[in-house]
Amino acid sequence: MSPSIILSLTIATALGSGFHAILGRRLWQWPVYWASAVAGFFLGYIGGVALGIEALPLGSIPLFSSLTGAFLLLGLAWYFMVPSAAR
Repeated sequence: MSPSIILSLTIATALGSGFHAILGRRLWQWPVYWASAVAGFFLGYIGGVALGIEALPLGSIPLFSSLTGAFLLLGLAWYFMVPSAAR
């Protein structure tokens, strides 16, 4: 496996776990946050490479666009999992 993929998965796992530690309430939410972080990180990576946004490069990873994608999908996952009374 490529070192870039391993580093990307490590960063996305840290983001998903951290998001769950701060905003998660139930154990079943952790895999949702993890999957959202991984999907968002890789979608952000693809978007950054396709659009030529190479801000904050970390090796071959465009970190800014990857983190932006991860945070957007994490926010979307949080929005749909939080009860409407808490919003």
